[in-house]
Amino acid sequence: MSIFLCFLYTLYRKEGIVVLWVVLLADYCLLINDYYEMGIFLFIVVQCLYHEILGSHYKFYIFLFLLLYPQMPMLVLCYILMSFTNLIVAYQIKHSLFITIVLLGLCDICVAIQYIFSIHVPLIWLFYLPSQVYFVKKGFINEDGAIVMGDSQKERSSVK
Repeated sequence: MSIFLCFLYTLYRKEGIVVLWVVLLADYCLLINDYYEMGIFLFIVVQCLYHEILGSHYKFYIFLFLLLYPQMPMLVLCYILMSFTNLIVAYQIKHSLFITIVLLGLCDICVAIQYIFSIHVPLIWLFYLPSQVYFVKKGFINEDGAIVMGDSQKERSSVK
């Protein structure tokens, strides 16, 4: 429900809508229906969208994960590589998306521990929800407070 509220906030702000829509779909696949491959696939799409927000193009990644789908270990590896790449890029350009990706990474570590050791790790939600709230509140602002937009958003802004 809280992710749905974040999505509604993106509708209000008119930014980050596609990212939060894909996050909602991924959560639905993972939490409601147990479609794990599709859920991870959708989180890979989220990483592609983050990559675009960071000013890079994600077409390479689409090719990469389409080759690997639906093999779960390869999907997970692709997701980890994309997350790590986005983390490095966000850090280098001092983008506020860095905090979102760090929190998601901590959440992912908790998920991995839960999966590998078959123990309940309640810290998942301590990291996951704040990552999404931070994204909808600050995901498009760099350290200097300037709004950072991907190429498609710049084009829409210049048309206005």
